[in-house]
Amino acid sequence: MLYVSRNNNKKHNWNPYTSSVQRFSIYPTIKASEDTSLRVGDVLTVDIYDIDDKGNGVVHRGDKRIIIPNATSGSKVKVKIIKIQGDIAIGHVVKVLSESNSEY
Repeated sequence: MLYVSRNNNKKHNWNPYTSSVQRFSIYPTIKASEDTSLRVGDVLTVDIYDIDDKGNGVVHRGDKRIIIPNATSGSKVKVKIIKIQGDIAIGHVVKVLSESNSEY
């Protein structure tokens, strides 16, 4: 009779409590895009194509709406974010890079 020792069990190097569950998933890994959140003090270069009812320039960036006073439609400006409240941000024109081509 042949006896097999049960003490020859090799321990694996894999620890199920510290391993990535995604490795065993059938779904692909979704990489998050760059951080699109706005912070007070951020400087952005934007093209203004929309004007609100008060005559302020409006730009949509991600899920935020940036309102830029004294900006004309069709111009390209460098804007500094000065205030964020909910999904609306207020920007201040730092530099006008190009003016609008349309005449009023």
